[in-house]
Amino acid sequence: MNKKNSIFVITGIFLICTRFWVSFGTVNIDISNDIVGYILIFLGINNMKELNSRFKKGMFLSLAGLAGAILSQYLIARDWPVPETMYSIAIGISVVFAIYFTYYYTEALVMEARIQEKTAVTRNYQLTWLLMSAGIFIHYFAFKSSITMWSILVEALIAVITIYYCFLVFSTSRQLYED
Repeated sequence: MNKKNSIFVITGIFLICTRFWVSFGTVNIDISNDIVGYILIFLGINNMKELNSRFKKGMFLSLAGLAGAILSQYLIARDWPVPETMYSIAIGISVVFAIYFTYYYTEALVMEARIQEKTAVTRNYQLTWLLMSAGIFIHYFAFKSSITMWSILVEALIAVITIYYCFLVFSTSRQLYED
């Protein structure tokens, strides 16, 4: 694994875990598009699939996540009788794939640390992942398609935790692969 692959995966994780919606009338556009995120993840994790079985599963999940992201964008773009429901379904698809992929990526790094006998490097990964995924999950179920001051604050908190997760993974994964 090299630095470029790590940056692709971490940037993709940031894009799939955060939502930055801009509304133009009745049209909502996600600036941090999941499609771009999953493409970056696939480009980065494709070279890591030989390291262990969880990286390989992560590669397949990135392709499934890409298909889910395309489906989500389709659901949002269509003119539905109840657009809020379709928006909630689209975000639900996105949430499931984001949590599922980040779990397997975290576990792949932990497994690689065990193989290299460097488990201290990944000590905080699972707790940080748990905080990030819990925030994403709670945000989805608490607010679904509504945009309120509280939902914006929770989204900001998720962005901060996601940034922390990405920096933690990037700084410690260098210890795994650049010694």
